[in-house]
Amino acid sequence: MLVEDFPALYRSADDLAGREQRRFFLLLRCNLGFLILGAALSFGSIDHWVIALLQALALLAALAFSVALYFIRAERIWYAARALAESTKTLTWRFLSRAEPFDEADEDAERLLQCRLAATLHQNRELAGRFQSDLVGRQITEQMRSLRSNDLAMRVATYRSQRISNQRAWYASKAKENSSRSRTCFAVVVVANIVAVASALLKIKFPDFQYWPTDVLVAIASGALAYLQSKRYSELAASYALTAHEIGIVEEQLAQVKGEREFSLFVGDAENAFSREHTQWEARKDI
Repeated sequence: MLVEDFPALYRSADDLAGREQRRFFLLLRCNLGFLILGAALSFGSIDHWVIALLQALALLAALAFSVALYFIRAERIWYAARALAESTKTLTWRFLSRAEPFDEADEDAERLLQCRLAATLHQNRELAGRFQSDLVGRQITEQMRSLRSNDLAMRVATYRSQRISNQRAWYASKAKENSSRSRTCFAVVVVANIVAVASALLKIKFPDFQYWPTDVLVAIASGALAYLQSKRYSELAASYALTAHEIGIVEEQLAQVKGEREFSLFVGDAENAFSREHTQWEARKDI
């Protein structure tokens, strides 16, 4: 399914999550960048009022971005919006697969989906004022109705290719990507610290040389460590890898599905596997 085929609530929440994620990391990068710049301006202990003024301005800018990070709390909005988007997606796939609790007549199932979407939005009503896209879009799209109207074999095939296989590939890719980035950031931290220690030791041996970059390297190492912790690469890599394996196990069971009841139970198990990872987004918003 394309993004536009999902309920408007999903599209609004997905857009908000993306915007707040970008804002959070922009603020964080600016904060760390100005801290490193402030340290770099002390390089060589250049005694000039212009350098001192620039360093003060850089540190003030870093302080301003720190305050913005604390009060805006873009990461909380990001996590909450992502949890809302994924909850809506789960409801959508249950509905168009005719899985419990949407295994009733179409009209009854649509009314139930509308009630579930309304309840989900009510639980996250503080986000509604931040939505900027798809405010007039449909909550039950024609593509959703079309997929729901297919026979069992077609719905099974659709769920396998567009939900199970798609999600497993996404989680596997993200697990690999986050693991790689975790190693890269950690390498930057280690290398910067090693060179900083070497610079400090050389400064003892050659005290008359004023251009040792110890402070800059310490700032770079601290910044890389803060970025690594904020991105949670290792945590995400482990979470995504676990979910990818869980989906793989669930996918193997799809070949055993023979009827509507079995398919309904299967979709429920699969969506529960997805939800276990999605609930971590809900937990993160209060951190």
